[in-house]
Amino acid sequence: MNILVIDIGTSSMRGILYEESGQELAKHQVRYEPVKYPDGRIEQSPDTWIDALEQICREIAAILKERKIDAIAVTSQRSSVIPVDSEGVPLMDAIMWQDRRNAGICKRLEPCGNLIFDKTGAAINPVFSGSRMTWIVRKRPDLSGKIFKYLNVAEYVLHRMTGEYRTDVTYGSRSHLMNLRERKWDKVLLNLFGVRADQLCELMEPGSIVGTVTMQFAKETGLPAGIPVISAGGDQQCAAVGQGVFREGTLSLVAGTGGFLVAAADEIPADLPRSMICNCSSVPGHYIVEANVLTCCSAFDWYCKNFYDWEDGRVDYERINRDLLQLDGQVSTPTVLPYFQGKSMPRWNPEARAIFDGISLSTDRKELLKALVESICMELRNGIGLFETHLELSRICISGGLTNSSVINQMLSDICGYRLYHSQNSESTSIGALMTALVGLDVCASYEEAFERVSGENGQECYSPREALHEKYEQKRLEMNRLYDRLYADGGEDTGNDTRRVS
Repeated sequence: MNILVIDIGTSSMRGILYEESGQELAKHQVRYEPVKYPDGRIEQSPDTWIDALEQICREIAAILKERKIDAIAVTSQRSSVIPVDSEGVPLMDAIMWQDRRNAGICKRLEPCGNLIFDKTGAAINPVFSGSRMTWIVRKRPDLSGKIFKYLNVAEYVLHRMTGEYRTDVTYGSRSHLMNLRERKWDKVLLNLFGVRADQLCELMEPGSIVGTVTMQFAKETGLPAGIPVISAGGDQQCAAVGQGVFREGTLSLVAGTGGFLVAAADEIPADLPRSMICNCSSVPGHYIVEANVLTCCSAFDWYCKNFYDWEDGRVDYERINRDLLQLDGQVSTPTVLPYFQGKSMPRWNPEARAIFDGISLSTDRKELLKALVESICMELRNGIGLFETHLELSRICISGGLTNSSVINQMLSDICGYRLYHSQNSESTSIGALMTALVGLDVCASYEEAFERVSGENGQECYSPREALHEKYEQKRLEMNRLYDRLYADGGEDTGNDTRRVS
């Protein structure tokens, strides 16, 4: 069986055709960027995604003249909003997930914060799509009566391919409109946000067949009509599955521009802190718990670009790795607070800033670099501590730009005190979508079988902590946290101790 995975990211769309063994047969990528306005609005023309989708499908169809495509699986960014009319035509450009024009609406909804968290597993936050719909209702009265559906990017693409208005619960759980336990649109929440149930897509479990390729889409792309199209779940959900994070107790740590932590859970954790988010998993009937760190690669890149020489406009990362390797096994003397964009979990503080402490005349560029990387790893360790309160962690899988360095991976293992598994395949999101499709189509009986088929343990590098070094780093992490507490006595907004039972 050959499955085409459509992976819709914020800056590009990729189409990868896989054999059921996980072998790539063909690949095509189309890049794009949302439009960022001076007033903070972030939008994108829906035509961008359709153009990219059709180009990818045409390219794949042309390459594979002798091969068939048995199914298409779609995974996507999760919380952008596109209102469409009864013909499926967009009524405005998409409001992107990073756009914060709905922040004022979220502020006004704060008196209902406990209710929303109890029902959805997520505290009020402009990143979720429901308040974007509320913004459209209140700020675009010219669209009143014209809006037939509110769609996210995945739903828009799925409708274009199949003619159906269906979605899966991973996207529903990013809307503030779905009851997390019942996995249904919630009447109370819909009334609160001013959205009607008939303006939303039909909810299904991830891995479900949404519909089949229409004659019209087949004509536009060269794909055969009738191919089943599967909603595999949101990109972060699929990325976790692709790394092997589908059993309770496993955690995905993505150290990209920021840090993103996702743990698998069989049930909604009791007494979930409001600094964390519980969403539906790409594994039907299961959940993920999420938390984030604001700066990872962005802080690392800031240092490298400002304190290391550039050659041909690029940072020499090999030299940086050599410098870090020279200090391997040592704990640096300076202490860094890596809060270049404020501090996130568990006590949000947008006013916090980065601080380098304990610098002497003997401190050089290499030691400062190591101190910064240590601090980033220690902040990630702080995040892991939140999960330990609610889940028994047995395995941590790592990915993202910062994990391209084996030296940093070993440092992260030493600081976290866990074995870390790093996949050599960078396409974890697409692999997760493939696995979800294989299980949904009954090609594989379980996610364990699908993982072994397409990836398996042999495709991962393992880093084990050095216990003596871990103990030293634990002392330094406590020092870092105490320094933060001294400098920011109020510690920011206390979300870590306010726990609620999701109902």
